[in-house]
Amino acid sequence: MNHNRLLSYAHLLMASGYLVFALVGPWAKRGDSFGAFSSDGGTGFGIIGVILGIILVLLAIFRVMGRAEVLPGLGVEQLTLVIGVAAWLNLICFIVGWLPIFEYGEGRRRGVPGTGWGVVGGYFTVSQIPLLLSPLTLGIPSPSKGIMPLADKKRQLFSAITVLCGAGLILFPFLAWVTSGSVELSAFDGRNGNPTSGPRFGYLLFAIGVALIIAGLMRLRTKGLAEPGPNLLLSHCLLGAAILALTMPLGIIISCLQRSGLDIGVGTWLTFATCLILTSLGVIENRSRNAVGV
Repeated sequence: MNHNRLLSYAHLLMASGYLVFALVGPWAKRGDSFGAFSSDGGTGFGIIGVILGIILVLLAIFRVMGRAEVLPGLGVEQLTLVIGVAAWLNLICFIVGWLPIFEYGEGRRRGVPGTGWGVVGGYFTVSQIPLLLSPLTLGIPSPSKGIMPLADKKRQLFSAITVLCGAGLILFPFLAWVTSGSVELSAFDGRNGNPTSGPRFGYLLFAIGVALIIAGLMRLRTKGLAEPGPNLLLSHCLLGAAILALTMPLGIIISCLQRSGLDIGVGTWLTFATCLILTSLGVIENRSRNAVGV
């Protein structure tokens, strides 16, 4: 059994473990334990986590079968890395961003809800995919063949859109992300005496936006920007950043629709639209370059 086969089965094991933890285990403890789909549990982030888990299992099965391409221009290995990072950080966003929004309990026992063992087990299993297994898979093989260069005009157009979207990811978190009555909270706001807290995604979105602007401006140069690796292109990184950022507003939208008394702010909608544009841009560029990879 060669190393690719071993890594394929390891991917399947970790992806299956993550899906079981996310689907069966509790996500939040508010006195009682609540699962992924409960409005008091995982809410939108739980639903996203389960969907990403199903995708990771399907990708692992494709790897075991020896299938190289999932969609036109998107290889199994690269898409596994993208979805793995998104699933991993979706759990972090749930813990850091969503759980602190509502406190529970009374008096001295009042505080932020705890995380369930489903989140803990899911974090341990899914984190191994982007941290260990995917880099090994992408680093061992020889460089891919058949990847086409991007025309200069198209590269400049994609880069300009990337810069604009990056600016949006920096600015939109300062707008209202969640509203509760007369209270409007941005993605940077904490509780500050309010009954609810902001989702606290702003710093991560800010960092993603800065990285996109820097990469976009460097790609606007005549010589462009060097690719991260022979089997990992800038278009793969763009798609990864887009899907990672997308999980935050999408999780808030689904969660707010599940709960009464909490409305979706304009900043969430604008960030969601920006992430959809970035995702479409990443898919289009990968397809135009036939960036399947390994």
